Amino acid sequence: MHPVRVAYWLVMAGAGLQLGQAGAAAWLLLRYDGVVERLGPWSRIEAMLIETVYVHLLGAFVLAAGLCVLLSGAAMAVPRRSPYTRGVVGWVLLLVVLALLLGVVYSPDSVLLPDNQRQLDHLQPLLPLWYTAVQGIAVIGAIGLSVLAVLRLAREEAGEYYHRRHDPTATWRGFTSWLDMRFQD
Repeated sequence: MHPVRVAYWLVMAGAGLQLGQAGAAAWLLLRYDGVVERLGPWSRIEAMLIETVYVHLLGAFVLAAGLCVLLSGAAMAVPRRSPYTRGVVGWVLLLVVLALLLGVVYSPDSVLLPDNQRQLDHLQPLLPLWYTAVQGIAVIGAIGLSVLAVLRLAREEAGEYYHRRHDPTATWRGFTSWLDMRFQD
């Protein structure tokens, strides 16, 4: 398979992982108030932790949804034949990796730091362990897929693809040109 097509699907897979992470965070946000009411009463320290976890969960949702959109845009740019495409996509993927690493630091798990086991048992239903697993898989997967996409775009065949010139008389030099590469694999 041609490296440009592989890079396109790798970036789209990263966008799908981020969409899954955003969906998991949205699910927890939708049921958050009900869980808080059901598990109350809360101490003052627990109430502050509840607010902080909510804010960080909302931030995780916004970050994952934004990165999904950014990765989708980068994927749409991958097939565009321009000498600048590889550089732009590479910088976007580097930005995505940095944002994901910062998102791990800002994750809801990082603020759920109870004082004792009783408090942990009381707060744990707010942020189930499956969310931690989903977040970890999505972050590691998106970083790995971004690195693989950059490596595929760095190949010589991809360089030839991006530096090959179009017919100057063509009325539209659009995105379908990469589909013609399937017979040259």
